[in-house]
Amino acid sequence: MKQIILYISFILSISLQANEPIKIGVISDTHFLSEKLMDDGYAIQDYLLNSGKNVKDVPAVLDKVLDDYLQSDIQVLLVSGDMTKDGEKQSHIDFVERLKPLKEKGVKIFVIPGNHDVNMPNSIEFKGNKKLPVASVSVQEFTDIYSDCGYRNALHKDTASLSYVAQLNSNTWLLAIDAARYREYKTGSISGGKISPSTELWINDRLKDAKEKNIQVIGMMHWGITEHIMYQSSFFKDYLIFDWQRLANLLADGGMKAIFTGHFHSNDISAFTSDKGNIIYDIETGTLSAYPFSYRFVEFSDKKMNIRTKNITSIANSPNLAKDDKIRMQILSEKQAKQKLKGLGYNLPDSTLSEMANILSQIFVLHAYGDEKIDDNLKKAMEKLSMQLETPIDLMDMELDFPPADNDVEIIF
Repeated sequence: MKQIILYISFILSISLQANEPIKIGVISDTHFLSEKLMDDGYAIQDYLLNSGKNVKDVPAVLDKVLDDYLQSDIQVLLVSGDMTKDGEKQSHIDFVERLKPLKEKGVKIFVIPGNHDVNMPNSIEFKGNKKLPVASVSVQEFTDIYSDCGYRNALHKDTASLSYVAQLNSNTWLLAIDAARYREYKTGSISGGKISPSTELWINDRLKDAKEKNIQVIGMMHWGITEHIMYQSSFFKDYLIFDWQRLANLLADGGMKAIFTGHFHSNDISAFTSDKGNIIYDIETGTLSAYPFSYRFVEFSDKKMNIRTKNITSIANSPNLAKDDKIRMQILSEKQAKQKLKGLGYNLPDSTLSEMANILSQIFVLHAYGDEKIDDNLKKAMEKLSMQLETPIDLMDMELDFPPADNDVEIIF
């Protein structure tokens, strides 16, 4: 009788442990550039003026995020790609070094490459007024450097990519999907992601394995699996995985409830419902290289998912980091939007193009933070454009944010 009681207690303890939520940290698009590869010269300052990545402040931002995680009770850290600015070997080495305290504490860390991590032909350092070539990493070097971040202890590895399956607890797997096209790189990275037919078969087999074993699966991939803003598949298709609708159906019907992504540098959560009625949530996490410097805390169980988002607003050398970088990003995005609008070939007055670019830049910054709503500044800009075009713009027709909420939300499966 005593042995039976002990056996029942053991089974119950395993069951209770399996049902406890997994506490997860999530970061993406750190675009970390080793401090050994930059100084304060003209070259790096010129890059900061013309780039969406504030790489100069990333080391301090990353340190602050990792310290917060170190003081927390997370059990897992997910890094969904673009760890480095442009695949510099030294940046990868230094990035992993910064993860060591979490690793030593017992946190399981998992990474997957983005489009800026492997086989980069244009890895550079910034010295004075010069940009000089530096070594990138091969596929093998990537897995060697990140051997303790998913690859060494993977349950399954895909032979055609850097995809793998890792065990998070007794009844949960992480399916990390590599869709980067680094084998095709010639002069730079390819922004769009694509899953090869052989990797897709491997993914399908892993999902079938999980179903047979009654294992729940969460995903991680650099590219989005569903749209996060209106017309994303038309105007920003490279930020979605190629053939995204079919693949979203495959993952949702395969039993995947959630997938953690990045790439678009925005903090957004969107839901995709398959043709069979199954729902998968795409949890896109913003970059740590630009406003709003977002990172996440997630509690995941078989019944629900609680998500909390934090932002870095200041660092020692930049007490107004978030405020200043928001202005920088809006100026840069307005400039880029105007160039894109001119490229469409419409014969519009410069004042109208400027107003449209202003509106698009405001929407971009709102989307980057998440939970976007039309504020007074955007409303006034749209009313001004409406008068210039002599065309009424119905603000109620604009769906700036797809459900659910983006930053702090409980999702019931």
